[in-house]
Amino acid sequence: MVSLSEASLVLIPYVALIVRVWMGINMVIHGYPKIKAFKQTAQQMNQALGIPIKVTYISSILEFFGGIILIIGLIIPVVALFFAIYMISIVFMKRKKMKAVYISPQGTSYELDITYIIISIALFALGAGAFSIDSLIHF
Repeated sequence: MVSLSEASLVLIPYVALIVRVWMGINMVIHGYPKIKAFKQTAQQMNQALGIPIKVTYISSILEFFGGIILIIGLIIPVVALFFAIYMISIVFMKRKKMKAVYISPQGTSYELDITYIIISIALFALGAGAFSIDSLIHF
């Protein structure tokens, strides 16, 4: 007799697919305006928060192109690790420089960033899942 937990293992590749595509789309949507206005975004982040311009460039590239890579399912553990590190740095920046709290209906918070950290860790562990380039090349 097969237990419910054993039967649900068959669904893991499809859950990974849904999570990776959802996060990829969100990252592309979030990164596209930054890519479109590279110079302006970098200057704003530098003036408002003291973030070096090169760091803003790197983060914009990660968001946009990393999102595309998530959607197509290429080298997902590597990209997920980069996103986890990136989101951890955002949480620290929000806490230290912006004095954000975990959940705040009125102000800056970082609960969504924590959610992206958890999703990145899950993708790192699960891999790309179904319908991905990784599954085609057995990465």
